[in-house]
Order: sequence, then structure tokens, then C-alpha cells
Amino acid sequence: MGECGDCLRRFLCLSQQTFSGNTNEDIDDTEEEQKPETNVHVLLTGLDYRGDRNWAGQNPLDTGYGFQMMDQLATVCNVATLKKMWNAECTKEAIIDAIGEVGSQCEEGDFFVFYYTGHGDAMPDDDGDEADGFDSALCLVGPDGQVEPRHAYWLRDDDFAQAVVDAVDPGAHVLVLADCCHSGSILDVTKSIWSGRKALSITGCSDKQTSAGTGKGGMFTRAMCRAVQDLQAEMEDGFMTSTVYNRTLAKYRECKLPSHTQDITIHGCGLFPQQFVWPLQPEGPFVTLANTQYRSLDFPDA
Repeated sequence: MGECGDCLRRFLCLSQQTFSGNTNEDIDDTEEEQKPETNVHVLLTGLDYRGDRNWAGQNPLDTGYGFQMMDQLATVCNVATLKKMWNAECTKEAIIDAIGEVGSQCEEGDFFVFYYTGHGDAMPDDDGDEADGFDSALCLVGPDGQVEPRHAYWLRDDDFAQAVVDAVDPGAHVLVLADCCHSGSILDVTKSIWSGRKALSITGCSDKQTSAGTGKGGMFTRAMCRAVQDLQAEMEDGFMTSTVYNRTLAKYRECKLPSHTQDITIHGCGLFPQQFVWPLQPEGPFVTLANTQYRSLDFPDA
């Protein structure tokens, strides 16, 4: 892989090759230009926690902006499936059902894209499979719209990964995008259930970090959408995930909060990012909401 060894920590687990990008470093890229030639099926999920009477509802998030940015991007890509879930719709049971609904539409070679924006957190590992003793979790709500009790309502990385594997054709591509805290290993690609599959996650930060809001959407979502806009204008024949990831890092560095640093992370299995076609490529000229209505930022107090 040439210089790839300097940019990616690679591990061989049985027949499954997994990788993880180094902190705040560009990964090995390619000049290859390619567009997805198969169907793309997208599930967008998000919460700002308005209506929650616990800690989350006391300071609602700015996630609605990022959710709209991703909705705009998926729409201009003319994806085959676009399902959206917001706030009270985002219960553990409903999201697992939606993964089954959208994921089951994937045929061999298709793309399943899952996006989440909201709170993420660590929970004590309940099955002994985490080296650090903690599962990553999506902080979802219950049927009552409340974020607690967490042990009943939140979606652990183990259960999330299993839901995706159960739903999506083994020959399809999986892309998970998570703009939330403590999310680096949310896809758990080192688990044996991913053997033989092609999956990738890009998240707003590592398992030990928090992801910053801006008053108008998360830093990660904004940077990624702005990266796609640039690349759409520069590379008419398409682009790979490695190119999007590196440009996302650059966009983040341009606008990061002086008082806060988060490590946008990439993990995957089956294919390296420079082999993984980026599935969300607009079919025509594209200007993200991050560069128009939501361009000016209202940074929260650090």
C-alpha cells in the first residue's frame, strides 16, 4: 500500500481487514474519479431533545441545522431511498425497525447510508467485548419522548452494528456518519459479524471526546457538506471516500473553535477509503446550506 502504512493503522482479524485513520492526519488518497453506479439508500436520524424533561432537554442542541444540510444533500443526490426520523420518532425500537426497512432494500453493490446527529455517550460494557470497558451509544428517547432511563432507551454500538448486519445485503456497502460525542467506534467494525463485508464509519470525534456545535449544526456535518460541494465542482467524474475525508478535515481546520478540538475519525473494513466510492454525490451543481442560509455561525459558550 506504499505510504498508506504511515497514514492507516491496519489490523488483520481472521479473513477480515480493518483499518483506523491516525488522529488529525490525512489518509492515503487516490486520483481515481468515480461515481456510484448502484442504488443509494439513506436513513437520516436526529434529535435536538426539545420536549425531554431531563438533562438533554434543558439545553436543546442545534442539530436541526445539520439534519437539514444532510436532507438537502441526499435530495440533490437523487438517492433511491430517503427516510427521515426526527426527535420523538427516534426510539431504539423505531430506529432498528427503520434500519431493517431501508437496509433490506439494498442489493449487492448498493449503498446503505446511515446518518445520526444528536447526543452520544459511553455506557459500561454489558458483554465484555470492549477493551476500555465501555460501549459507545446513541442517546435516543423512549416512547414517552424522554432520554432517561438510558439503559432502556439508548442504542449501544453492539446492537446498532447487529441491526445493520441483519438488514443489509452482505454484498452491499455500508457508510455510517455520526455527528455526536463519544462516537469513534460506533460501528464496531472489529467484531466478527463484519467478516466479509464492506463497511465504513466517519464520526465527529473519538470515543473519548465531545463533538462541538456551532449554533447552526455540528462542526463535522458542516465540514463534510462543504467538502462535498467543493469536490462536486472540482471532480466531474466523481470522487472516493478518502478524498471526502481529507477535504472534510481541511474544512474543519478552517473553522474549528479555538477553545475546542475534536478528532474526526474514520474506521472501516473490507475496503480502504481510497477504494470506497463516496455514495452522496449531487447530480448537478450543489451549494450546501452551510454556505448559504446557515453560513454565519453562533458559537456556543465554551
